[in-house]
Amino acid sequence: MASGFPRCEVVDWVWLAAADGRWRSQRDLVHKTRFKEEEIAAALRFLVKYGFAESSYAEEERYRMIAHAPSPFEAANLLRAFANEYG
Repeated sequence: MASGFPRCEVVDWVWLAAADGRWRSQRDLVHKTRFKEEEIAAALRFLVKYGFAESSYAEEERYRMIAHAPSPFEAANLLRAFANEYG
């Protein structure tokens, strides 16, 4: 991550920028946030890999967040609470 922003911050901002569930290109998200293209790409790979987003290759690669899914931040908090309660 070239700019020095923590990955979790980039992931959260990308998720928030696209949380309405509409399809967006990586370029759209670069313009909507303050992060570099490679940071957005890494965040999108994470979001798709762990089921927070999906991608489509119709005309150009586009992404959207999964409807009604918790944000990565919410999921992390739930896992922490579960680990503290039952760990």
